[in-house]
Amino acid sequence: MGLERQAVTALVLAGARTGRDPVARMAGVANKVLAQVGGEPMISRVLEALAQSDGVGKRILCGPSWETVQDNSFLEKLIASGAVQWVEPAQGPSLSVARFLNEHPQEFPVLVTTADHALLTPEMVDYFLREAQEKQMDVAVGLVPYSLVVASYPQSKRTVTRLTGGGFCGCNLFVLCTPKAKRMVEFWSRIERERKHPLRLIRTLGGLALVRYVLGWLSLAEALRRLGQMLNLHVQEVLLPFPEAAIDVDTPEDLSLAEEILAKRQETL
Repeated sequence: MGLERQAVTALVLAGARTGRDPVARMAGVANKVLAQVGGEPMISRVLEALAQSDGVGKRILCGPSWETVQDNSFLEKLIASGAVQWVEPAQGPSLSVARFLNEHPQEFPVLVTTADHALLTPEMVDYFLREAQEKQMDVAVGLVPYSLVVASYPQSKRTVTRLTGGGFCGCNLFVLCTPKAKRMVEFWSRIERERKHPLRLIRTLGGLALVRYVLGWLSLAEALRRLGQMLNLHVQEVLLPFPEAAIDVDTPEDLSLAEEILAKRQETL
């Protein structure tokens, strides 16, 4: 059990959610991952960060639709070159991951991230994978302390799960280390609609966990332990020291913030 020191397969989720996305609408594109951030599509930034990571082998793009790929010369050429594989997305992120794992059972371990992670860097990916390799687990979940995010970007509105020891933000980085991790994906599919509601998520861990959370007594370690016991697998967090890792592009405001951050990065080069 655990993540061996080998190149992982990276699965990048790029399917469009139902309904017209506000970022896509503002940018005038078919899928928000094609929106320009810092002069290039955000999906390009994610794929390039993974390409430059020491720990990533195959890059597999799940979505956007094949029609969208054919209408985009960058994606069409990239996939035609064989540098990136394309697989069809299912109806939602969790179902897309589940389908991929069922159709490609030989690909473990799998790093899962999203194509709207416009600020992702090779350093973030390498740090996450390196820390995950030090732990024995079936699933590694990337998190960023909320205190770090708010200290660096107080204007950023993020979903925060507040536990004893502080609040935590997700950063769309997961490693599915073993086939047992499929249980986590199945659980994810059941709770996906509640992803923006921490209280509802905690409720799935049982009544005692919910009471402890409401009273401010639930720790991150206890929450993950309860989740692992419920699913009969070992889940551990990896805390990242990069506040930008918690910022994906869900809203036009996120897009503007990502532009600002990338402009400042460019100034330091």
